[in-house]
Amino acid sequence: ASCLAADHAAVLNPDVDSPFADAVDVVHRLLPYHVFQQPREDLKTVTERRRAKGKGKAYDVIRDEIEDTKFALECHRRLRKLESRFRRAKMKSGMRPSPDDQGYVLTQAVVEHERAETSSVSTELRNARNELDASQREKRIAANVAVSSFRPTYYPQASQAQYYRTYPYAFTQPYTNTSQGNTNSSFYSTPASAPSATATTVSASAAIPVQLPVSSLPALHALGIVPIPAASLPPPDQQQPAAVLRGSTSNGTILSLEINVSLLQSPQVSGLAYLLNSMMSR
Repeated sequence: ASCLAADHAAVLNPDVDSPFADAVDVVHRLLPYHVFQQPREDLKTVTERRRAKGKGKAYDVIRDEIEDTKFALECHRRLRKLESRFRRAKMKSGMRPSPDDQGYVLTQAVVEHERAETSSVSTELRNARNELDASQREKRIAANVAVSSFRPTYYPQASQAQYYRTYPYAFTQPYTNTSQGNTNSSFYSTPASAPSATATTVSASAAIPVQLPVSSLPALHALGIVPIPAASLPPPDQQQPAAVLRGSTSNGTILSLEINVSLLQSPQVSGLAYLLNSMMSR
């Protein structure tokens, strides 16, 4: 404070008569003028507060405090709103009967199975169309051959014996009348039928672990999916069931199953997907 007061005194009473002696004198005599480098907002606030007197000045201070308090309350309200929003999102995902990641994996497996079936059906349809086109082409070629082979001869063919005679001389050999018959042979090539491509269905051979509530067992039985306990499984060389019961959790209300989508039929896969989507949307 004393240095600031000394700078104020030096600025109010400057030495304008004596010239600068050296660089140090320049710094000492010009440095106090830093007191004039004040922001415009600060100067405006100071001048307004100096003008306000009594109740007006107190009212300005109270109004600023009220505005700051309102802004703080608004920020707190927005913070509480965001916290409640995130809490509801977490509670919604936790209240579902099955985890979201398992539902997504099973839905993706169902989509892949349906895509493979669609591809196999498209391949069979394409092969059937190729076979139909080949059979129709063979029929058309056979009909054309039958029409071309049945052609009547309007002009009789003269034999070569009418134009050649044998000579009686001993040194000559008699001409032999070898008439070559005209043979009309028609050749046609039967196009080989296109080899039928065997449709390979890509299916997921690995079982997918799924956690379902006990209340969903009637729906699974209605779809024809009957979970078999792990202790009652047939030998590995025999056909395995589509659903295997591995155990239960949460006091027996949640069942741990392993479902092999490749062993299910299309209606069963669609029904299982619908059941999982309905459980996830609760």
